[in-house]
Amino acid sequence: MPVPARHMIAALKLTRFSVAIGAIADIWLVLLITKNDSGYVATSVYSLPWWPAFIAAAVVAIGMCGFAASLNDTVDARHDATFHPSRPIPSGWISIAQAVVLMVCSLLLAMLATSFLGTWPVQMGLLTAAAILFYNIVGKHVPAVGLVTVGLIYASHMLVVNIELTFTLPVWMVMTHAMICATAMYILEDKRPRLSFRGWMGVLFGWMFWSAILFSGPLWRNGSLLPDGMEVVSLLWPLAAVAGFAVMMRWKMSQARTANIAAEKIRRYGALWQCVYAAAWLMALQLFTPAMWMLGFAIASAAIVMVVKEATGASGKPISWRI
Repeated sequence: MPVPARHMIAALKLTRFSVAIGAIADIWLVLLITKNDSGYVATSVYSLPWWPAFIAAAVVAIGMCGFAASLNDTVDARHDATFHPSRPIPSGWISIAQAVVLMVCSLLLAMLATSFLGTWPVQMGLLTAAAILFYNIVGKHVPAVGLVTVGLIYASHMLVVNIELTFTLPVWMVMTHAMICATAMYILEDKRPRLSFRGWMGVLFGWMFWSAILFSGPLWRNGSLLPDGMEVVSLLWPLAAVAGFAVMMRWKMSQARTANIAAEKIRRYGALWQCVYAAAWLMALQLFTPAMWMLGFAIASAAIVMVVKEATGASGKPISWRI
C-alpha cells in the first residue's frame, strides 16, 4: 500500500472515523434546531451563514473525536500492546509520536473552529476537552465516574453551538445512548475493575443527576420539555429510532463470534445510529427537508466507513474495528 494511503487509513483508524460521523450528526442537529428557531436570534450561531456554520461545527466534532481517540490510544499504548495488539499504535500503523502530533493538531483545529462560532462555543469547547482529558486520566479507571463522563462529553459537545438550547431532549437521548453503549462495551470487553453493585448505583445516580440538570432549564423557562408547537405524538419518531437500534443490535450481536467483536459492533453502529436519531428528531420538529439530508448523510457516511474497512482489510492486517 502506498505510504500516503497507509497514513490516511491509519489516521482514520486512530480517530475512530465512524464515531466522528455520529458526533457530526449530533452537533449538526443542535445547529439546525438553533437556526430554524427565531427564539435563538441572540446567539452568535444564528446569524452565521449556513455553510460556514455547518463546516465549522463539523470541524469541531471531528477535532474533538480525533483528540479523544488519539489521547486514549497514546495513554493506553503499553496496555494495548498486550491486550489489543491490532489497534493502530501497537500494530505499527502509526507511531506514538505521530499520534501525539495528531492529538495536538485535532484539539487546535477544534478550538479554532469554535472561535468562529462565537465566545460561548469556545468555552464549551474547552469544557468538552477538559472532560475528555479527565476521562482518559482519571474517569476510565473508576467505572461509576467514567461511564457517566462519557455521556457528559457527548452532551457538552452538542451544546458547543448553543449553550442556551431549551429543547434538551435530543441532548439527553444522546447522553443516555452513549452511556448505555459505553456500559455494554465495558462489560463485553471484561474491563477492570468490574462494575460492582456500588458502581451500578453510581452510574444510575450520575445519569439521574445530569438528566435533572438537562431538564431543569427547559422546565424552568417554558414549563415543558417540548418546544412550542410540538405535539407529544411527534415523539414517536425518536422512539421508533430507539426501537430500531435495539432490534438491529440484537441481530448484529447474535452474529458476533466473540464478546470483543460484539463490543466493536456496539461502538460502530452506536455511533452511526446517532445520524438516525438526528433525522428522527428533525422529523419530530417537522423539519422534513433537513431530516432527509441527515438520512442521506448517514447513508453516505456508512458507505465511506465500508470503503475504509475494505481498504484496511486488503492490507492483511488484523481488523478489530470493522462493521
